[in-house]
Amino acid sequence: MKIMKTNFRKITSLFVLSSLFFSCSNDTSLEVENQTLTYVTTDKIELAKQVANALKTNNGAALLSSSKFKSLNEILLSEVFNELKITSSKEFITPEIEKEGVLECFIYNQEVINTKTLSDLQILFAPVDDNTKTLEGVDINGEIVFVDASQPSNKPILFIDQHGKYEFQKSMNSLNEELTKRGFDTQINAPVVSGRATAVDFNKIDAIKLSDVQEPWFKGNPEIYAIVFNFDQNFNEPNVPPLRVLQMPYIKKKNVLYTPEQPFVFWNEHTRNAATMIIMEEDSGFDYAGVINIVVQAIGTGVTLGTGDAVWTPFVVNTITAVLDEIKGSWSTDSDDEIDQYYIIRKQNITQLRSGASNNAAMTYSFETL
Repeated sequence: MKIMKTNFRKITSLFVLSSLFFSCSNDTSLEVENQTLTYVTTDKIELAKQVANALKTNNGAALLSSSKFKSLNEILLSEVFNELKITSSKEFITPEIEKEGVLECFIYNQEVINTKTLSDLQILFAPVDDNTKTLEGVDINGEIVFVDASQPSNKPILFIDQHGKYEFQKSMNSLNEELTKRGFDTQINAPVVSGRATAVDFNKIDAIKLSDVQEPWFKGNPEIYAIVFNFDQNFNEPNVPPLRVLQMPYIKKKNVLYTPEQPFVFWNEHTRNAATMIIMEEDSGFDYAGVINIVVQAIGTGVTLGTGDAVWTPFVVNTITAVLDEIKGSWSTDSDDEIDQYYIIRKQNITQLRSGASNNAAMTYSFETL
């Protein structure tokens, strides 16, 4: 993340950080001494200090211990402001902060919050980079702290995040808008023939679990999505929608079996009897026009394929590899994490968990007609 150079009117200078020493006794997440701010700007520090003060003076312990934050649940920071009766939030939320993304938050280690004093609470900013070594923010008294990101903390932490659930939903909307602009939007409704709707054939995910969600402890719940598409020589024709993007917000933890009954392949949109799906975990830095260009270039080249897996499978595998290489290497500053790929999905019922090509995802799915 680029450091925003902001002169905030309430801050004339920061503490001399090199002189700070933080105790780390009885905590497996070592606080780091002699550090300077890298990804957190001065206006964000002021925001965190305001939140810390409001939590101390407005019964914040009750809010942070409530079911609103259960299971790392993200809520909008504006909701926290309302609960704590912070009425002048615009005074310390600068335009630079707002531009970065939707402000939301979640509680880590909710069960160890001191409901009387909030004494161990830290207010940290979730970084964009999964490989961040040191987390930055303030303690409940507004003092700047640096926390080792390499291992989970034992302390309760209120993470302020601008790349979480709500920003993800906003991002997915942007992607769908980009698809619509390019004429690639799809209609889920059944096609109409002579004034009467015909049947819709689709596959739905009955059960799915991931052995790894590719999300570090300090970034909360993952944002999982999938790109579903097929290959066809008429790919660029307007009546052949090339791809669909699916959100999977129900996936929150690894090794948990979810049963969403989520439609994911609509066969009326496909001209071949097989589809391909890539499952990804979103980080940040989306360039939606870029990712659509990548997929379009990879699968919209007017390819004429023969019949049978012997002809089709090698082409699909090579194409997916190219798409993933481009996604991870070009269009994202903090590239999205590849979860798994299903190269060929057919109109069939899979009642036993079927692993993806990378053996990270496993799912069952069924074919239905409505």
